[in-house]
Amino acid sequence: MFKIEYFPAENRVVCTVESITMDEVEAYRKEYTAIMTKVKPGFTGLTDLSKGKLFTQEVAVALAPTGEESMAKGLTKWAYYTGSAVSKMQMKRMFGDIVVSFEKLEDAEAYLNS
Repeated sequence: MFKIEYFPAENRVVCTVESITMDEVEAYRKEYTAIMTKVKPGFTGLTDLSKGKLFTQEVAVALAPTGEESMAKGLTKWAYYTGSAVSKMQMKRMFGDIVVSFEKLEDAEAYLNS
C-alpha cells in the first residue's frame, strides 16, 4: 500500500509507503510518472517508510529508475525517514547519494527546508 502526493506550494513530492509488491510496481511507477509531470525544477521529495516493510530485491530493482526520473525533472533533495537501519541501507543501494535517511520526520523536513 502506498500514496504519492504533490504539494505545489512547497514544490514537494511526498510518498507514504507501507509496502509495494511486484503486483503494485506498475501502478506505483505510473502514478509516480504522473506526479513528475506536475513538479517544477528544484523540487524536493520525502518518503515516509516509518510503517514500511522492506522491498523484495525484485521490487527494489524495479523502483530504482524512479531516482533517475526524479533527477531528470530537477530534484534537489530527497529525504527518507525510517527507524530501520536495514531500510536505510536498502534506500542507499537503490538511490545512492540522491537520498538522505533520517529517523524522525522533523529532521527530514528540516533537511528539505534548509
